[in-house]
Amino acid sequence: MRSKDLKAVNPKVLVIGEDSNLQWSDNVPNYVMFADYYFREFPQEGGERSRNVEARNLFEHITGFTGNRVKSTEIYFTNLCNDFIAAKPPKGKRQLIPEHLAQKGVDHIQWILEQNPSIQLVFVMSLQSNYWLQKLGFYNNDDAFIAGAQPRRIGLESSAPYYQPVDGKAFSLICGKIFDAPKYRVKVIPTLAARDYPMNELNTKRFSEAYERVRNQIELN
Repeated sequence: MRSKDLKAVNPKVLVIGEDSNLQWSDNVPNYVMFADYYFREFPQEGGERSRNVEARNLFEHITGFTGNRVKSTEIYFTNLCNDFIAAKPPKGKRQLIPEHLAQKGVDHIQWILEQNPSIQLVFVMSLQSNYWLQKLGFYNNDDAFIAGAQPRRIGLESSAPYYQPVDGKAFSLICGKIFDAPKYRVKVIPTLAARDYPMNELNTKRFSEAYERVRNQIELN
């Protein structure tokens, strides 16, 4: 089963997650990042309730980042990878997205932008997603970031490959910056993974100033 994109009519923002199949749960959501739960009535049952809270945090982060100039109905959600990856990573390790599947995701993202010229901002969530999107040329790259975010050999050569960056702090090299996508009239903004919202105390110390800097630069028509 593949998770579906949560589409929007005349979207202004595209949000790109990492993957949905094996990252933090064996449960495959019907829509990427369980984003559809935002539009459901608040449930009483535990698991359903937590997904609704996660979806609300995600939407509030995006709308807040844009100064509340984007409506919830103007956000399009997709993932870099929606394909099932059979080999589970070791416990506590992050699923590696193989390059051919990352390229497939880039092709899909480009199709989304071609079909939705109203999109002005692209939020790319997670270190691995930003690594692949830079390495594969979707948006302008930062050489130091690519060097730091590339997968370590130990993860690549594992019997169940996993993603572990050369530099675990590589995200700080691009956080707070706004990038161009050469083929499209959009601005690309790297962000933390969806599971990191709301930010904990450590991430608040690390990234709140960078986030505020970007927030003050964002322009929307």
